[in-house]
Amino acid sequence: MAISPGSKICTGMECIDHIVGGGFPVGGMISVSGPCGSGKTLFGIEYLMRGALAGHKGVYISTAHRPEKMMAFIPKLDYADAKLLEDGKIALRHIDDMGSGERDDGRITREEAEAIIEDIASVIKEVKAGRLVLDAINPLMLEMEGWVARRFLIALSNLLFDSKCTGIIISEGGSLDSLEHTISDGIVKLDTAVRRGDNYRVLEVVKMSGAGHSRAKYVMDMTSEGMLITPMLRGV
Repeated sequence: MAISPGSKICTGMECIDHIVGGGFPVGGMISVSGPCGSGKTLFGIEYLMRGALAGHKGVYISTAHRPEKMMAFIPKLDYADAKLLEDGKIALRHIDDMGSGERDDGRITREEAEAIIEDIASVIKEVKAGRLVLDAINPLMLEMEGWVARRFLIALSNLLFDSKCTGIIISEGGSLDSLEHTISDGIVKLDTAVRRGDNYRVLEVVKMSGAGHSRAKYVMDMTSEGMLITPMLRGV
């Protein structure tokens, strides 16, 4: 069945699908940003796991820890079935294994950025992936000049759209003026807050193309059964 323009893909996280009116735009590039400890990586993992359980293969690309180490260190999750990895329904990759691996004085040149995009395209095609998570985008951006970073993000956005692969790019930090936010089709902002001495994780959908999404802030809890959110009450 052909996917029509404006179609959405259910994330499998019911609370998120409810907020954004049914899911993320198919082929969209969604930025999930927030400070350290706000739940970004778990958000991305649940997105891939829920997708794989529904028959949507996925790719997880790490720019920091080796993916196998990261998966070994995540908390025990009831929905995280190791067989999804063993059966190839979720492929793990590290960014250093993509492109030529060559760096000019620690910088990613235009040619190297293009080679990385080509390798991302290859793994999407190989896996027949409908979902992708890049965790995180910041280390790549730091190694690119501004114009190279812009071209890289636009190329990644076009690749996802053409492949009908809906991707999450994880971004460390809370600034909404960053380049990845400007180019992304959606922005999910995570944060932390303290109320009456208790620490909370907070979620807000800032932008989502093609969706009349909620603009409220929600208290987010990452449980072994998956993400749970409740509206943040003012003055609490």
